[in-house]
Amino acid sequence: MTKIFIRPAHDTWLDKLVYTIPIILYSLRAVSIFFDEPTLLCTIANRIPHYLIILLVVVTSTFFEEYLVRGLIFGSFLVYFKQHYWRVQLSILFSAFIFSLSHLMNLLNQNPLQTLSQMIYTFGFGCLLSMLYIRSRSLLIPFITHFLLNLPSFLDNSSLSATHSATPKSLIGPVCFLIVFLTYTFIFINNDEEQHYQF
Repeated sequence: MTKIFIRPAHDTWLDKLVYTIPIILYSLRAVSIFFDEPTLLCTIANRIPHYLIILLVVVTSTFFEEYLVRGLIFGSFLVYFKQHYWRVQLSILFSAFIFSLSHLMNLLNQNPLQTLSQMIYTFGFGCLLSMLYIRSRSLLIPFITHFLLNLPSFLDNSSLSATHSATPKSLIGPVCFLIVFLTYTFIFINNDEEQHYQF
């Protein structure tokens, strides 16, 4: 029942717009890393085998996460809440919560405040990805969006070290993103659009 690399369903211009906007924004974010660090492109060119391995890691880890969380866990919640009026909304929230909890393992290499900040962001992002899965009826769209989110942090070695200090103020950004993600997600979830919920 999990739909993976099936061509996204282009039902209406709204569907196209809903899942094209996040891809465009995260593409711009991924490209912006080369403006922030102009020497990064030369570094990648000089160490192509190393960065090809990084690219393979990003692709496989992202595919695994999307297949597990959106494909299996989200799908299981849809079945579990089958008779519930809010089945799609509950499935989105619960699967996003599990996706967020999976980032607790980052406590091994960063402080608790950074981990909390990441968990807040990934909860909202998980909601967004589930909505993209529903609208496109394919794991391809959330996979691309998730891949574009992960790519800059893997390319920028300094961001992997997580050495910057975190303060309570650093939670403001993730909370703002959470509000944006939830708003975007639940504006475009409509119980009247039955065709998007047939899994």
